[in-house]
Amino acid sequence: MMLGLFAVACEQPAPENNEPTVSDSSLIVVSKTIGDHQAVVIKPSEFQRSAPVVVVLADDLELRTRMSPVSETPEVNFKAAEHCLIGGYTLCIIGVDSKDDLLFLRSIKNEFPYAAKLYLLSYRNGLAYTAAMQMPEIFAAFGCVSSAIDVESYKTNSFTKPVSFVHVHATENPEFKWTGVENKSASIPLSVGAVVAVDECTHYTTGKLLPRDGKGVVSYTKYLGGKDGHEVVLYSVEGANAGWCDEEFEVYNQIWNFYKVH
Repeated sequence: MMLGLFAVACEQPAPENNEPTVSDSSLIVVSKTIGDHQAVVIKPSEFQRSAPVVVVLADDLELRTRMSPVSETPEVNFKAAEHCLIGGYTLCIIGVDSKDDLLFLRSIKNEFPYAAKLYLLSYRNGLAYTAAMQMPEIFAAFGCVSSAIDVESYKTNSFTKPVSFVHVHATENPEFKWTGVENKSASIPLSVGAVVAVDECTHYTTGKLLPRDGKGVVSYTKYLGGKDGHEVVLYSVEGANAGWCDEEFEVYNQIWNFYKVH
């Protein structure tokens, strides 16, 4: 663990665009607006401009862990930030509503012009599925944590190109149920299956991750053989915890490991 991440932050001179910036010896945190949406950008202090960017669409910006001691910083998840340091990439968390128009993401590259690749992850909303339908060419891979494709998008099923997709879900998620929610979201198997179908995956493998003490079992299914090397992975977490804060398994590492090969 990089302990420098949890050092007391200190104020730095504001950038020319007056966006508030906080940093310590390990990372830089910037609050900004992207397409009329509030956003937080986190990157290692010694980052490379060409580093990949992971864009997270969240229902709010309060993804911060309860034990984060850095009160001066915006409400961001410092467990996720730690993995930015380990992976050497930039994390951009954008606050969205599940029904927001995603057209603003078509210009996301303008926010990170030097990024080698862009990846998209939605948390507690199915917008990654929507984006995979509407703009498959913009992101190198997509992911969804603790949600599912919404019913209307599933019925429309406007996928046009194969995409690489990773989904993490708790089997007893009380809001986005594994079996689906009437008039709200499709089931998890159907959500993942929609991507598997457009990818034309030909086979799959299954397995389990080594469980942590007292935590639920994490199983995975990998759908392989898709067009142009695209693949789909589903991690199912036993229980009601979404796994976002690494309680069941190192969800960030698994997602990043999936992203970096696409």
